[in-house]
Amino acid sequence: MKICLITASTATDFEDPDDAMGSEVRSLARRPHLGVLALAAVLERRGFECRIVNLNRLYYDYLAEGSASGVAAFADWAAGRILSREAEVYGFSSLCSSYPLTIRIAASVKRDNPGAPIILGGPQASVVDLPTLAAFPFIDFVLRGEADETLPLFLDEWSGSRRFAGVPGLTWRSPFGPARNGAAPIIEDLDSLPLPAYEMDAGLKEVERVPLELGRGCPFSCTFCSTNDFFRRKFRVKSPQRMLADMREMARRFGFRQFDLTHDMFTVDRRRVVDFCNHMLESGEGFQWACSARTDCVDEELLELMAKAGCQGMFFGIETGSRRMQKIIDKGLDPDRARAVIATAERLGISTDVALITGFPEETWDDLRQSLDIFVHAMRHPRSTPQLNLLAPLAGTPIHSRHQDQMVLEDLCSDMSHQGSTQNQADRELIRRYPQIFPNFYLLPAPGLERGACVELREFLLMGLARLRWVITALHDSSTGLLDVFLAWRAWRIELHPELNGGSLRRYYTTQQSGSDFLHFVRERGGDWSNPALEALLTYHEAFLEAEAREDKPAPRGTPVRGAFRPADIPVRRPHLHVFRLEWDVQSAVESLKRSGPPAAVRKAKRYRTSPISEGQIRLIEISPLLARALELCDGRRRVEECLAELARCFQGPRELRRCGAEYVMEEIRDQGLIEVYRRPAELTAETRGTRRKRGEKQSLSSLRILRVPRVSAVKIKT
Repeated sequence: MKICLITASTATDFEDPDDAMGSEVRSLARRPHLGVLALAAVLERRGFECRIVNLNRLYYDYLAEGSASGVAAFADWAAGRILSREAEVYGFSSLCSSYPLTIRIAASVKRDNPGAPIILGGPQASVVDLPTLAAFPFIDFVLRGEADETLPLFLDEWSGSRRFAGVPGLTWRSPFGPARNGAAPIIEDLDSLPLPAYEMDAGLKEVERVPLELGRGCPFSCTFCSTNDFFRRKFRVKSPQRMLADMREMARRFGFRQFDLTHDMFTVDRRRVVDFCNHMLESGEGFQWACSARTDCVDEELLELMAKAGCQGMFFGIETGSRRMQKIIDKGLDPDRARAVIATAERLGISTDVALITGFPEETWDDLRQSLDIFVHAMRHPRSTPQLNLLAPLAGTPIHSRHQDQMVLEDLCSDMSHQGSTQNQADRELIRRYPQIFPNFYLLPAPGLERGACVELREFLLMGLARLRWVITALHDSSTGLLDVFLAWRAWRIELHPELNGGSLRRYYTTQQSGSDFLHFVRERGGDWSNPALEALLTYHEAFLEAEAREDKPAPRGTPVRGAFRPADIPVRRPHLHVFRLEWDVQSAVESLKRSGPPAAVRKAKRYRTSPISEGQIRLIEISPLLARALELCDGRRRVEECLAELARCFQGPRELRRCGAEYVMEEIRDQGLIEVYRRPAELTAETRGTRRKRGEKQSLSSLRILRVPRVSAVKIKT
């Protein structure tokens, strides 16, 4: 039997092609879909012929075609590609964020191939199974929870007697109406499962690290979380021997040595964590890995062992900095201990993702203020990435059950369910008609907060983290707190841009304009928040924005030169590489903010250059006056000969010695990748014919090494 498994999409949140093509979105979209790959391996072991359709990859193919119909036509387009696989059964995975699209694609598949059954699985379909069957007659089955054993059973029944009442975890259309079979037993021995069919993921070569399933089940009962509905409360983990064997196999077959170990609560059982780390150390393989944990399930000793065993990253769901709210949501974490764990991980070289949530019905401004204290604490640690999400009432959770009659649908829905600035109208109509199937797109009333402010706060913090990390931290320290700074900014922003709302507001915060506006706002407040660290950082950012605004280098005419370059060649700084002379020691400002000490910065003239880290992030690097002058000269308007003449003035001694020093510096900055050198077509033609210039100019720069450019020191500033 041929079965086609279709992944749930994530990239389709971003209907604007420019947003979808962003590096972060594409990076997440490339991640292998572990659940579908795991099921494919199980089915192939049982003798079924399995095909996988990756909706993220289809979406990028669709965008590349430039369809005039836009995203609205993607469902039918994707269905056509799915049907070309000629399967007998179509199984769709589901996530809450893309469930409306999954439903629409399934409808198109069923319309064009009515004889093939449509079966849904995954976290979202599992908790809204009966409402889904009631609302959408083209959905034939929902297989709830872990399907490693139940999907083969279902397929056997489909190809045989079709007695579906005996398939555990199946919701189906019986002769008497929708029926819900009892839940399937959990899979106790995870070691018995095969390695997921990674070879079926065509995009595997595009990722640097790959997910590996470490375990299932969470013993906790947070009121907002739906993990227990899918994997249940029974904590299970694979043996260290099996995990090490999987890592070795992935290294042998695909070259991977970095892994994301998927398990919501790996560190719940300390003994198992220690056992796993010891096996990693004894193996000597040097594999690197990341995992999720609770801050009350790790301590300094355990973190030290994990770091030695290859742990590079951890995800901490702290959710709120308020002790009162920790009790209300049944999370039960100590905010002070959470702060200490973040600091310890930083000291050990472990990166952390720190997740916080706002929008709880019982939450107040004071609770949110305490959450932002945790947010800023994480910002002080360069390896930490804090995030503030808007609460989404996930189907089947206690918080959804208590407040389902109070849900509100607005233009900008919860970011936990939709990340883009616009939403397809067909999806929107489904969400509006069936709130019990798609509750995660709604917001809950929070009388103690202002919903609009919370929505904008999330967008503001994303902008601040990406562009103004240390400015935001300095403002928190020099004011009554980040929340008060934000509320003052929001009032100023509304006056400046009253037309922004919903998707346009989200888009505004992704542009450089929002950062520029915020810096103007801070300057207008003058001495309200003045301190040396803030002044140093504001001066830098203002200089950077000015440099970006005047970056109008003429487009080089010619071909990049990889070998020795000539005096007539044109040297050009790399894009977005700027050079500054600042009157502040920015490093001292950043170091004081890291320590949470008195804001400090030394008023001392220094020179810096920028270095891109990733999209939207740069590093500021202190450089020598000589290197700064060399980079300033390489502006795309001067020839190499002109740059050398100016640069030679920076040296003392005989003319030839000064010339050699200038040549060395030019070669050095090209070797460091700081500039590109272009040659005009006429010069290339002359070189091909083997001719030389008649004026006696040197064919290439001297290779004499007589000077040493001082090594630069990094000032790690993300803007």
